[in-house]
Amino acid sequence: MSQTHYDALGHWAEASACQGSQLVRILSCQQYNRYLAHPIGFTSDGSTLLLSGADLSVTNLAEPANAAGTVPANTDALAIDAGGRWIVFVRNAAPSLAVGFVGKVMTVAGSAHYIVHEQVLQNGAYHDKAGAADISADNLAELTLGPGAAVDVGTFVSLQGILDGGSPPTLRYVFDHPLYAKYLN
Repeated sequence: MSQTHYDALGHWAEASACQGSQLVRILSCQQYNRYLAHPIGFTSDGSTLLLSGADLSVTNLAEPANAAGTVPANTDALAIDAGGRWIVFVRNAAPSLAVGFVGKVMTVAGSAHYIVHEQVLQNGAYHDKAGAADISADNLAELTLGPGAAVDVGTFVSLQGILDGGSPPTLRYVFDHPLYAKYLN
């Protein structure tokens, strides 16, 4: 089965009366969704290099105009001249799995909320990762099934970090540990 790909940039080039565009590298956030950027180009081997020319102020339309910018330095983007103002559209990845690791429940904080420490496997056993800090995590099974038998302190769980839908997004940790397991003889 063949997939159809949509060439958004090609469509823009066909439809746009103003076709001023250039590749840029974000250098730093100036304020809110405005960034300092520098033009870049490609070498014959395909790597990028900074071109001579003045730095540009670019506005990221994928971010709110009144919230702190979250695009990291050294991010490459296509800047488009929109009537004398350079714009980019760089958005965070959709909320998805950001990290995954083993954690050990250290404290039951109540209401499906726990404090855990990241673990590392050494010599066949799990131990607190060096410098492990308290991590807040929620048990999805408890959120779904309601309060019940809390996960015991010392239980190992598989944690996943997900980005919430906030602006800027916050990394939240969750695990799914069943609380109402049924056992057969």
